Amino acid sequence: MKLAYLIIFPLLLLVGGSNAPLNRKFDLTKLSGNIQLTLKHGVWKLWEDKPTYQNITLDLVCHNGQCDHEIWGYAPKFNREVDHQGILKSNNLLGYSRKKSLDAWRLNIKIKIQFHPWLNEIEEATYNIELVPNKNRLIGTYNGKFNQRLLQEKVTGTIQPHWPVPVINHHPLSPREHPRLIFRQDELPSLKQKSKTSTGQAILAQLNKTLQQKVYYDGYVPNGGYHAVGYCFLALLKNDQKAADQGWKLVENSLKNPGRRLLEHSPIVAGVALAYDLCYQLWDEKRIKKVTRWLGGQANWLIRGDSPRNGWNSNSASNWNARARGAAGIAALAILNEPDQFFDQSNDSYRLMKIAERNIKRYLTTAIGDRGFGIEGDHYTTEPFILTIFPFLQAYKNVMGKDLVQGSSAQWILPHYIMRIIANNQQLEVATYGRHRRYAEGSLFSLGLGTISPDFLPSTIWLFERYLGNQGNKTFGIKSPYQAPFIFSSYFKNSQKINPINTFKNILVDQKKGFYNFRDKWQGKDDFVANIYLKQQLLGGVWTFPDVGSFRIWGLGGNWANPGKSEPQWKEENVVIMPKSKPWNSSQTIVFKSRPNGSGIISLKTAPIVIKNKKSTVGIEGIRSFAVDYGKTAGVPGLFVVVDKFNGSVQAEEFKEKIWIMHTEENVTIDGKSFLIKAVNGATMKGTFVTPSEVKIRFEKTESGGKIMATGGDEFFVVMTVQKGSPPPLEITGSGLNSQVKVGEQEIYFSQDRIFLLNF
Repeated sequence: MKLAYLIIFPLLLLVGGSNAPLNRKFDLTKLSGNIQLTLKHGVWKLWEDKPTYQNITLDLVCHNGQCDHEIWGYAPKFNREVDHQGILKSNNLLGYSRKKSLDAWRLNIKIKIQFHPWLNEIEEATYNIELVPNKNRLIGTYNGKFNQRLLQEKVTGTIQPHWPVPVINHHPLSPREHPRLIFRQDELPSLKQKSKTSTGQAILAQLNKTLQQKVYYDGYVPNGGYHAVGYCFLALLKNDQKAADQGWKLVENSLKNPGRRLLEHSPIVAGVALAYDLCYQLWDEKRIKKVTRWLGGQANWLIRGDSPRNGWNSNSASNWNARARGAAGIAALAILNEPDQFFDQSNDSYRLMKIAERNIKRYLTTAIGDRGFGIEGDHYTTEPFILTIFPFLQAYKNVMGKDLVQGSSAQWILPHYIMRIIANNQQLEVATYGRHRRYAEGSLFSLGLGTISPDFLPSTIWLFERYLGNQGNKTFGIKSPYQAPFIFSSYFKNSQKINPINTFKNILVDQKKGFYNFRDKWQGKDDFVANIYLKQQLLGGVWTFPDVGSFRIWGLGGNWANPGKSEPQWKEENVVIMPKSKPWNSSQTIVFKSRPNGSGIISLKTAPIVIKNKKSTVGIEGIRSFAVDYGKTAGVPGLFVVVDKFNGSVQAEEFKEKIWIMHTEENVTIDGKSFLIKAVNGATMKGTFVTPSEVKIRFEKTESGGKIMATGGDEFFVVMTVQKGSPPPLEITGSGLNSQVKVGEQEIYFSQDRIFLLNF
């Protein structure tokens, strides 16, 4: 970039040349919300002795043109570990009258740019910005100065709804008010009364049961602080000083045993902060001061991050970021507005809280899809939520009076899992994706119920009561002591109960991540749930598996199509692999059709695989079509069809060998072109390969059950029926992908890029 001079580009040149209008009046009612302004080349630093310029995005909060003075900036390519704090010096819309003509929105901003999170190297940047509206965006220019250089470039802006959303009738904290995080001080008398009810006693019984668990001060999730939360909650309800002292012993030991990395240290900080809040009125001031100082230092450390040599991953979508910044936020909210003399050095708890909030917001917008699917898989998504994110979201709402859940992807976490769960013998099971092949189960509900959207609460309570509450196993989803006060403070709220299908319908689609979930009903262990993951959004620097187009099928008590081993290997997914090739890295939806009964057809096209060898460049792309039919016209409760077609260098040496794979938990027998899977309850799935004509099927036992593998061609057309009793016969006419299949009254064929069901 050439050295810039303080000359403002004519806005006319930036908004479409001579045909653009000179004056674009602002509709102040539309200048409301979260406004993001991206300044091209707004910051720079030397890289290999040369100036390198990077963009910076400035975040403003405005209400009808009146903007908050506080401004935050983020320049991830400059340093993704740092959020930069600034102020709005002037805004020419202040006092603006609709009768006056306004040619541009002019802002003067000063912001402190921090070069590195661990150093105090800070330079002030000044930006003079001019903007005009352009459709649903803002465009314009800026000039300014940073790091002894004059800057001048373009600005683009977006306006989004206010997030977080203000909480109605919220009252600010009183001085040194505690408890404040899980519930407010004025709620305590009511909670003490509820502890005397049968439900309250049942929750406390589960709390006492979890307090008998072993305390760990090391491992991936040290739980000393979380146990302290349980004792401090009992101390608060019963005015029990012995319980408060037991909580202190656990906290004191936790302070002496920091986690070996930020991943492990985060739950220690979160647990100590929650215990501190509950025991605040029962510990003496010496203890309070000690923990206050410690929390301030730990929040600062978690915000700064660590070295990648210690495993630290600061990518916005990483579970490391979520764990650490969620814990930092809880700690900062716990000590917010504590007396200055409680700290041994300067501590800006508000700033730490704000940066934690911004990191969690980035996590929610990058890692979590628009309907709650987590890009790192079920374990690495749900674990941060139960360890730090849900507690932070609830504490933030109570302390700051703003709701980070409403209108965000966080509001879909519980509905997402509700629509995937199969209830089996009081266990809430899910066919998972990603590493470790598990999820947080009932803990999601014990911790997430307090922040659930009112619109979603009736169906969430329906499930909770039926399986985890008074009508279920009475665990209330509590698997660790710290979860008890969360569910205790939220469970008693009166709510009607509605079957989840009536709220969330039968199909859940996460368009952002490319996850499609098909459910027939919500009644019990015989429910059908089938889903497929397209891996539509590719993000670097986070955990992802080679699961493009991998599917799961459960129903009638059988786990028919299951995940394989918890390893990032192509062969552990339900896909077609090419052993001499690397896996697909992503795909896009090309067809989606659905019906109200939960049936659907989804087709995807993979990103191409291109391989350069000595002689030539070869490439291939895949099309997978997946059909789910619960309409019973096939004479069975569940009909599933999978078609795989390939385009490009199909016969190249790198792509020639193709193996169709499906993992299952049940018993399998092979008969010619068909396989029969039998569940313990006698239900069966029969799968028949319409093509390849010379298919070779084999079954191999694995640690997680077994896998069906089929070879013999370049295309695959598989029809699977699930039933109790004898499988229906298939009538097949034609050949290859041009075949037509009749099952009962249902007719199936494939054309171009999708499966067709005649009775759909």
